[in-house]
Formats: sequence, C-alpha cells, structure tokens
Amino acid sequence: MTEQRPEPTRAELEEASLDLVQRLVVSAIVWVVFGFLTVALSIYLAVRGEADVGRDRTLGLWVMTGVIGLLTAVATLLINRRKPWHPLVLLGLLPMAISAYWIL
Repeated sequence: MTEQRPEPTRAELEEASLDLVQRLVVSAIVWVVFGFLTVALSIYLAVRGEADVGRDRTLGLWVMTGVIGLLTAVATLLINRRKPWHPLVLLGLLPMAISAYWIL
C-alpha cells in the first residue's frame, strides 16, 4: 500500500519559488564580491606582483587566491544546499590555475 502525499498548496509553491530566487541572488552576490577579489588579485600578481611586493609575498598572495576561491565555491555550494566536497568546488581554483603560468 503506497501512501499518497497531499498536493502542495499555492502558498507552499510560492515559498519554494521565493527560496530558490533568494539562494540564487545570494550566490550571485558571493561570486561577484569574492570571485572578483580572487580574479583581481591573481591578475595583479601576474602583472605587477614581483615588482611591487617581491617573490615570496607574491607566492603567498597567490596561494591566498586559491584559498579565497575555494572558500567562495564552498560557500556557494552550501547556500544552494549542496555538499561542500562537490566537484564544482574546483572552480574556485580557476583564477589561481590560470595565473600560475605568469607567476611560476
């Protein structure tokens, strides 16, 4: 004998839709703010890093771009109710990986 689930009410459907929109907006804000930070920092380090702050500090800041990128990806996954060890978390390392050619 299977149990029938009741049909969701209109209010429940609207609440679920609003929840989705809120999660998407917060995810976009996180990616714009922290994603821009990682991209800008990796570009700066690739272009002017060694000349301005030296080799050791450039490498340290370069590692920090990866850490910030990973934290941004994990935060976005958690906001969207996904597991933080999802393969999409590797997108956070993209700015670090691209700038590696010029930094290393």
